[in-house]
Amino acid sequence: MTLLDTVRLSAPAVYTAAGTDPATLWEALVAGKDTSSPSEHLAGPWPPFRDAFLVDDPDAAALGVHRRVLRTSEKQARMALYGARLALAGPGADGSVGGPDWGLYLGLPTVDEELLRFDALERLHKVAGQPGEVAALYGREIPPFSGLSHLNSTAAAHISAAFGLMGAMAAYSPFSDAGLQALIDGVLSVAEGENEAAVIGAVSPKVHPLLFAQYEHLGWNGAVPGEGSAFLLARRTRAGDTAPGVRPAGYGRAFGAGEDAGADAGEDDRADAIAEAVRAALDMAGTDADGIGWVLPDAVWSTSAERAQNAALDRVFARAARPPVVCTSVRATGVLGPAHPLAHTVLALTGLATGRRLAAEGGTVREEELPAPRALVLACGVQGQACAVVLEGVGT
Repeated sequence: MTLLDTVRLSAPAVYTAAGTDPATLWEALVAGKDTSSPSEHLAGPWPPFRDAFLVDDPDAAALGVHRRVLRTSEKQARMALYGARLALAGPGADGSVGGPDWGLYLGLPTVDEELLRFDALERLHKVAGQPGEVAALYGREIPPFSGLSHLNSTAAAHISAAFGLMGAMAAYSPFSDAGLQALIDGVLSVAEGENEAAVIGAVSPKVHPLLFAQYEHLGWNGAVPGEGSAFLLARRTRAGDTAPGVRPAGYGRAFGAGEDAGADAGEDDRADAIAEAVRAALDMAGTDADGIGWVLPDAVWSTSAERAQNAALDRVFARAARPPVVCTSVRATGVLGPAHPLAHTVLALTGLATGRRLAAEGGTVREEELPAPRALVLACGVQGQACAVVLEGVGT
């Protein structure tokens, strides 16, 4: 028995173009619904996204907070507030939530720093082809792990205030594997007794014309952007509780940017890192490639990161007697940035609780029986970070 055995994950919630709960997202994927929106309004100095997966800005009444508080927030902060509300609605109906032992762990896009200003973009253009100068400029303009941006601080403060979460708290940058890092740290805070419960979530960037320039510089693969948030709750299992549930069984993290080695060598280095993270997660979970029934890969913006992730999965599962199916929610949500691995975690919780999985084949997604009670969720940070989490059904 490990510390992770004492933690259960529950209250999955999503706020995406496909719906405001895991069931509607699941159904939208199986039905092949087109939930995207025309994005002509995003026209700017670069070719706009043809489509985007947009969500409505939640209103103050739905969030249960005063509108003047919301006026101080970016749209992401409001999406995060709404996602947290969705996750806590169920537990709140069964009893009180919040207090000094309830923590908060968030993966957030630091928008006030993430989107380069026009003068910064002009300087970036001037130093193009000079990796050292580009790296120095990025270091000045985009602090990679800034946890004190306006968005991070207001989102965390507003969620804590709205729901009375006064325990340990942390926020993570999108330049790391933010969503799954929030999940890991939130789970560990409960397992190690720092919190009785932890609200865990992540939110996407808002769709904005500057996203095109940002992601094109990072090697954009043409993926369609989306807005949304995903949240869940980690709680300590009470003595004598034998009810079915889902637990975090193992995790692994690694780093392998390899950008200075050239494109091919960099991709290989990153693939090694992702494979290393997956194997570490499998070892901690006490299983192997044959014990995984479903893989939910990260939805990445970078072409090189996408190829590296596929190569890593091929390496890990090449000798599996029954390779798991691989499926992503992109076709119904768009790419959600830091929120995407947690949206996949929410889907995995839904599947593990019911013994089902989603399998992509050609242009369709079908529902089928889950052959092994474990799912693997991946996150690939844009600077080479890799994270893998194994989720396991218990008593199902």
